[in-house]
Amino acid sequence: MAGKLFEALRDRVILRSQIGKRKLDRTATRRALDRALRDLGERFGALARAGRVTVPAELAVVVKQAQDLELRLEQQERDLAELERESPAGSTT
Repeated sequence: MAGKLFEALRDRVILRSQIGKRKLDRTATRRALDRALRDLGERFGALARAGRVTVPAELAVVVKQAQDLELRLEQQERDLAELERESPAGSTT
């Protein structure tokens, strides 16, 4: 009786370990996919800005949004740099 209970418990622990390992593997793969897609997007965007690729109509809106966000980020960085130059000496934030 105790042997069967121990076996069942062991099998359950093994199964849970396998599930945990597979979840970790899935998370690692998802992160790798995210990095690959980000790299793809950055490279495509650079090629599009340089005029080396034609942007398909299906992607034109997304490319425009990305370009607008890049411009907004550049402006925000300029604004922040200007504010930091204006801050009194010795101030840390």
